[in-house]
Amino acid sequence: MRSTLALMLVLLAAGCGGGDGSSDDVSEDTETGTSSGADYEVFASEFAFAPPFLVVEKAGTYTLSLRNDGTTLHNLTIKGLGNTPDVRPGETATTELTLKQGTYEYFCSIADHAEQGMDGTLNVLAP
Repeated sequence: MRSTLALMLVLLAAGCGGGDGSSDDVSEDTETGTSSGADYEVFASEFAFAPPFLVVEKAGTYTLSLRNDGTTLHNLTIKGLGNTPDVRPGETATTELTLKQGTYEYFCSIADHAEQGMDGTLNVLAP
């Protein structure tokens, strides 16, 4: 019985090897970018944005999309820059923004959504 168990353990251990020794979990077929085609993508729901913060490496003109995954109307307003159109549930709106270096606050300007937690921060790191 012991020799059978030992043989099974040896066979099991031999079968667990394999591979080429690399620990690379990233497939060469991995795609990057956003599903909307915009430079940056934000998702709205009740009552939050995902992500709650964005980081842009350098100043410039970018496209930003807002996809409404919620059940009520939402928008994304960037203090001092403007806002996306109001977006119905299940829809996406895209807008173009010219960003300078600095920190911007964004929020949903509909009703009391911002007070309920629909806000975030956008950081532009370099000029």
